[in-house]
Amino acid sequence: MTADPLDASARHRRTLAWWTFVTLALVLLPVFVRLSFDFGVTWDEKARHKYGEMIWEYLRGLRSRSDFVEDGGQLYGGLFDTICAAVERYIPADRYVIRHAINATFGWVGIVYCGRLAGRLFGQWAGVVALVLLTISPRYLADSMNNPKDLPFAAITIVALYYISTVSPTWPYLSRSTAAKIVAALALALNIRAGALMYLGYLGLLVIAYALIERHFSWRRLADTTARLAGMSIAVLVLGTACWPWAQSSPLTRPIEALLGFANFPYSADMLFGGTIISSDALPKSYAPWWFLVSTPPVVLAGLALASTVGLRARCRPLALIAAVAAFPIVLVIAFGSTLYDGVRHLLFVYPLLVVLAAWGWTSCLSEGRPGWVRAMAGGLLFAGIVNVVAFDVRSHPNQATYFNEIVGGPKGAFGRYPMDYWGNCLLEAVAWSATAAQRSGRPIVISGEPWPLIQLDAERFHQLTFTLPYRGQHQLDVLLARGSKADMEGLANRPGALYKVKTADGAVLCAVFPGPTFAGLEPHLTTPPSDLSAHELLSP
Repeated sequence: MTADPLDASARHRRTLAWWTFVTLALVLLPVFVRLSFDFGVTWDEKARHKYGEMIWEYLRGLRSRSDFVEDGGQLYGGLFDTICAAVERYIPADRYVIRHAINATFGWVGIVYCGRLAGRLFGQWAGVVALVLLTISPRYLADSMNNPKDLPFAAITIVALYYISTVSPTWPYLSRSTAAKIVAALALALNIRAGALMYLGYLGLLVIAYALIERHFSWRRLADTTARLAGMSIAVLVLGTACWPWAQSSPLTRPIEALLGFANFPYSADMLFGGTIISSDALPKSYAPWWFLVSTPPVVLAGLALASTVGLRARCRPLALIAAVAAFPIVLVIAFGSTLYDGVRHLLFVYPLLVVLAAWGWTSCLSEGRPGWVRAMAGGLLFAGIVNVVAFDVRSHPNQATYFNEIVGGPKGAFGRYPMDYWGNCLLEAVAWSATAAQRSGRPIVISGEPWPLIQLDAERFHQLTFTLPYRGQHQLDVLLARGSKADMEGLANRPGALYKVKTADGAVLCAVFPGPTFAGLEPHLTTPPSDLSAHELLSP
């Protein structure tokens, strides 16, 4: 009996897809870690690292729970920051370089499991496409480097969803191995953010759905399933507070309290949206959907459009479930009028699911059952869309977080209408330029500027620079970030006398270096670097 050549061909394609996935994943990790060295310190990192150090000391018995002040930060778990604080004690390197390398590793984990989830649900090639699309997505890539809150949570929740997808559709639904993996993933996620509790809810709904489909309502089976879910929930709540001292005092209730606290966090700040200033606690209902629309690459949006049209006709149940899981937090935020700021970074965990859906949309058009012309057209458009985004990533490095798509005219079109670099990442490039100027001039340079906390931390990486507070008026170079209202941003961009400007690839000004109050003493000796040096060249030792 001879083997079916069609089956052999299908196995060959699956094997090729698997090896492609594995190869890309292995190559990606060192690349991500290296890229992270080029990214600057962000607003939350200093406070978060202090939090991690306190938790590390608490775990070693050197602190008590009373040392943790309830200032809003207690609503977050400290897993990521504790890891960073622990690793810092064993690796002699700049604190924030270490943090960014660990951040990049979390980003890599999210990418791998995004691909694994897509591959499990929709085929191995869908996994490859998802891995590529999430890797090149500029904002996810950028957040992977220095976002200590939203990115680790997004990465671990996609891990949790992958293991939730392995739940058996037949009783007992949750084997010991599957239950252990889900508990471990959700506990890790809860140690970062209370939103992990939503995924416990998804798990419960999935098991209930399977039980209803099976229609086996034996009281023994129902009791067994209920006991397993209850045991898993308690385990997640207890283990999920291991790096969360505030929640440890009441592990069964405080994570829920934190989740409810996030729904309407009492934070009011001026946000630039559509060219006007609005309050972060009074956002229009269009805020989150619009941000997703204009900050998502066209190749992902096109994949989502294909998934919605083809998926409706195909009645693909996994597709509908992933779409529901992706839409639920967005609907919840709109319904409750939740506080958001700095774009939709608080909803970053939704984005990998959008990529999974987009990957299915593209691969459904590339499948063997489609006419040749359909596959050729889809393949060409997918390739062109990927090249378009990769070109932006390369030209914009390390400021991929400023990405806006063609709907608003790219970063230059978004300038003055939306915040460009809310993390202040671009300041590292301006500080590095100042350090290179000091090296070429053969003398140290005193710098300052606004926001000074980020400039101070970035300057610590360069022995050629001395930092001073801006109000002292003793600095030679002044580094300023383009932020605030439209008038503020345009005013900085058009201000004469800039020595150096950090710009997006299409010309939007992110920050600039100006002469400081004591520049006159430096000017006769100043030798500035060429203006066309890349950020990578400025940051290279």
